[in-house]
Amino acid sequence: MATQRLDYPNFNLIRLIAASSVIFSHAFLIANGDENAEPLVKLLGEGNILGIYGVFTFFFISGFLVTLSLLNSPSVLNYFWRRFLRIYPALAVCLAISAFVIGPIFSSKSTVSFFTSSEGIRYFLGNLWWPGKPPGMPSVTLYDEPSGWLGGMINGSLWTIFHELACYVLLGLLGLFGALNAGVLVLICVSMVLISVVGLTPNSATISDFFLVAPAFFAGAAFSALKLQDKDPVFRIASMVAALLTLCVAYRYNAMLQVFPLAGAPVILLIATSQRLNLPTLRQVGDISFGTYLYGWPAEQLMRAGVGPDASWSLIFFGSLSAAYLAGYLSWWAIERPALRYKTAPWKIPPP
Repeated sequence: MATQRLDYPNFNLIRLIAASSVIFSHAFLIANGDENAEPLVKLLGEGNILGIYGVFTFFFISGFLVTLSLLNSPSVLNYFWRRFLRIYPALAVCLAISAFVIGPIFSSKSTVSFFTSSEGIRYFLGNLWWPGKPPGMPSVTLYDEPSGWLGGMINGSLWTIFHELACYVLLGLLGLFGALNAGVLVLICVSMVLISVVGLTPNSATISDFFLVAPAFFAGAAFSALKLQDKDPVFRIASMVAALLTLCVAYRYNAMLQVFPLAGAPVILLIATSQRLNLPTLRQVGDISFGTYLYGWPAEQLMRAGVGPDASWSLIFFGSLSAAYLAGYLSWWAIERPALRYKTAPWKIPPP
């Protein structure tokens, strides 16, 4: 059933900040080989990089907006088509550049040998099917480093896209079977957080990663289904205070990484949907956050490869950030935005 969709201009800036936070955290990993010097890790402990909270923020917003998209779609099939258009055109171009431009430049093979082998196409098709796998190509190393894996990882940010796609599918199935309601969504996100907190996730890196980020998506979806953005100001403020108090308790017991995907949703989404807080809309720039996220890691890897082992985290971060913003801008205006013109009827060519 359709629901009224309002304009929330604060989302663009918040998503861009989230994408930038991921690039910030990766700069420490790429420069130092680990993230121990990252400021938030020093404050909250191992694993609590700023970038993972940026990923949670992406998933909050995605869950919120994608739920609205599903409610406004004429069918579940159209919903899946819209999700495809939002992710795959930009992803395919990024993978093509990685496989067929970056690949042959840094391959140990000659250009002819690289293109007559299958590793470029395997990387491209493999990551279209399962973003993040494979992480690299056998003959491609951007730079030498002690770990033996970091220098060959072409795009370490793609793993979250697989889990986002999985969330799209689960949400679509809920809609298909008439189970898309606030109670089910709250139950899903709370159950996932509890399973994660008590350590009952299966011994699988993929499933553990899913249980780490998926609660944030379904928390955003629950926020949308509960229509918290439409509640009166007193209720919104009370929800914000309750969420902040929960996060304070989580900080006290070193459980921020497990609790933030649930309690962080009201904080981020109440700010994002506020009709009184007017953040810069970035309308002239466009929604460049997804492209920025896609190209952030490759830009940092190229910066590290170009500067060498003495590259500092700050040089990698600031040098790559502008390149990622530019790539995000080009991705939005040349690929993502034109693709979204086909979201209603893919077999028709809409007017410009």
